[in-house]
Amino acid sequence: MAKASPITTSLNAGELSPMIDGRVDFNKYASGASLMENFIPTVQGPIVRRGGTRFVAEAKDGTDRVFLHRFEFSVTQTYMLEFGPGYIRFFANVPSTGVFPERGLVEVAGVPVEVVTPYTSDDIYNDDDTCGLRFAQSADVLYITSPNHPPYELRRTSPTSFSFVPFVNRGGPWESLNDTATTVYASAETGAVTLTASAGIFSANDVGTQIYLESQLVDSVAAWEVAKTVAIGDRRRSDGKNYVATTAGVTGTNRPVHTEGTLYDGDAVAWQYTDPGYGYVQITGYTSPTVVTGTVVDRLPAQVVSAGNASTRWAFSAWRTTAAGTKTYPSCVAFHRERIWFARGQNVWSSVSAEFNNFSPKNFGQVTDDMAINLTIQSGTINDVQWLMPGKELLIGTAGGEFTLGELQNGDPLGPGNVRVRLQSQYGSRAITPITLGDSTLFIQRAGLKAREIFYDFGSDGYKSTDTTVLAEHVTKTGIIDIDLAQEPDPIVWCLRADGRIVGFTWNNEQEVRAWHRHPIGGDYFSGGASAPARVKSIATMPSIDGARNELWLCVRRNVSGTFKQFIEVMEQPHPNGAWDSFTDPIGRRPEYSQFYVDGGSSVSSALGFTTVSGLDHLNGATVQILADGAPHPDRVVSGGSITLQAEHYVAHIGFAAPCKWRSMRIEAGAQDGTAQGKTKRLHKVVLRFIETGGGKFGADEQNLDYVQFRDSSAPMGQATPLYSGDMPLQWPNGYDTDGYVMYVNDQPTKSVIAAVMPQVMTQDSR
Repeated sequence: MAKASPITTSLNAGELSPMIDGRVDFNKYASGASLMENFIPTVQGPIVRRGGTRFVAEAKDGTDRVFLHRFEFSVTQTYMLEFGPGYIRFFANVPSTGVFPERGLVEVAGVPVEVVTPYTSDDIYNDDDTCGLRFAQSADVLYITSPNHPPYELRRTSPTSFSFVPFVNRGGPWESLNDTATTVYASAETGAVTLTASAGIFSANDVGTQIYLESQLVDSVAAWEVAKTVAIGDRRRSDGKNYVATTAGVTGTNRPVHTEGTLYDGDAVAWQYTDPGYGYVQITGYTSPTVVTGTVVDRLPAQVVSAGNASTRWAFSAWRTTAAGTKTYPSCVAFHRERIWFARGQNVWSSVSAEFNNFSPKNFGQVTDDMAINLTIQSGTINDVQWLMPGKELLIGTAGGEFTLGELQNGDPLGPGNVRVRLQSQYGSRAITPITLGDSTLFIQRAGLKAREIFYDFGSDGYKSTDTTVLAEHVTKTGIIDIDLAQEPDPIVWCLRADGRIVGFTWNNEQEVRAWHRHPIGGDYFSGGASAPARVKSIATMPSIDGARNELWLCVRRNVSGTFKQFIEVMEQPHPNGAWDSFTDPIGRRPEYSQFYVDGGSSVSSALGFTTVSGLDHLNGATVQILADGAPHPDRVVSGGSITLQAEHYVAHIGFAAPCKWRSMRIEAGAQDGTAQGKTKRLHKVVLRFIETGGGKFGADEQNLDYVQFRDSSAPMGQATPLYSGDMPLQWPNGYDTDGYVMYVNDQPTKSVIAAVMPQVMTQDSR
């Protein structure tokens, strides 16, 4: 019989797939887990119980799904936005004047700040539950796109006020020039005009959109020449632009090239700049399918004014609602190389460089490097753009593949004449905005089951993509519908699944850490007579009050006393990491008092002591866990928004239970004749190395667990058990088996950190 005492020095491989169960040769096998719930694998190696979620407020709409998104104005002013049907509300981190950090609704005179939007629930969410909105931020402006609406800007005008206004684009982008015999002419060059078409091209949907008009013939205006006699009002074309004479005489030797005002070409003739041969009109009124009214935005050439100058060279705005009701508004937005980029279908548009509202394809008739870019992604199949992500090049995810947009010639600036799109991979992308960490970007594959990392490879001068879920494909089994990155203290990609569960991905390529972990949220969700954990409807991250970490915000839907409610909550950091290192309770007792490991929870403190806790209306009718003065308290049922404790306490945290669970992979300690797998074995003792841990149970499986005894005779009675750090020898409560699992569960609201596992195992030589 072989005896062995293996040590697991790192537990940060995350929860591994059942498909890895036999891969004891795999270098991550021993540091992986067959079960990991509500534990976070750290880059350093230990696993740390996640913090509980703190109740912030009820969502305004308790039935329709809401969406959370970060608005980060500065390091000290960050907001969490709640998008609901027809509204946006604002949450902010507020420095606390009391014991606990505070987050809450932005209010003015007690009234929540709110802006009205045109977005319905169908706009906010797609059929597959991914978000239908896209965002890009520049300073105090958040740009928002929806395929069903024109782009909008959410502007921060003060710390407590915001405006929601349409994005005003000028100079384009335009559809392709008309290729039919239909003509359009205007009633004047400037001001309020009437546009008349030779066929029914207009509809009431065109009100608010723009139309481009160009001279029928480039040479319809005579060329400017030296020493020619001209009269006042004569028009000439010079340097690709049109001018009108404001004085009479003989032309001089200075060719007109100016783009505004009036200049002399010599001594006699002054030339006023009028237009580059084209202009555009904002349509303001609909009269009939052939007649609309509008306002000239860029002066029209005289050669499109009056019926005799009707032109076939016209184009509608690329972003509009057609006569048939088809909407062609952009669905994606991003900033890249000092331009704002929009996309829809296979079309991609950029603004003029450093001019986010200007989409002019030409500068006074000339195409220059800094002008707007308008292109169509060419591929073998029609695949719509799902996301845009800036990087070394602009990454473009479509339903059929991943592309990059960059310079054709590396030495020249990116522009209309120096741009190329290259196919990098053909995995296909889901409509979820990727996240970037370092030199890598993580995107969700089309089916939602795989999270792929894409990165530039200098050796091949292209991008490579790897599947980060290959070792834990079961974790994403219902499909990922949203992701966000918490970069501090450990980089974690938080993912929301279609079934309302959240999973995390600890991601650090420098230390080769790629670990998946699951996080059931406490509370019940009853549907169709069945009970299940609470469902998370949306997630987003933003910096904490002190900027030391990123907080995960959640919208959680629960059935509380037979009523569905949606709560805005924020996940606290594992105690005492971060801002609460200096925590002291109101009477200066123990740091254990600040442990917060309940979900949907609230806290109360008083130096005078209390036995009744009120203000728990969001938990009314629910059975809750309590940590009172650092020690677990018997559960209570909230009634009338309050509970009564069994004795006087000074600090209490109340909320739904959210136990943490970890189970090792099968122990491989070897045997005299080879492997220990499949052979009868018995663990005599297990040593768990804890760091500041306050409770838990251990055993071979969840049905056979013994308590870890942290309290000893030296601990004063009447006080919470001190958090324990060190090796804890545990006599094994189970007998012989062939698996050799080690399991740890903490179903009390106290901290748990496991740094190493050291089993003492005896393995029989035969099966």
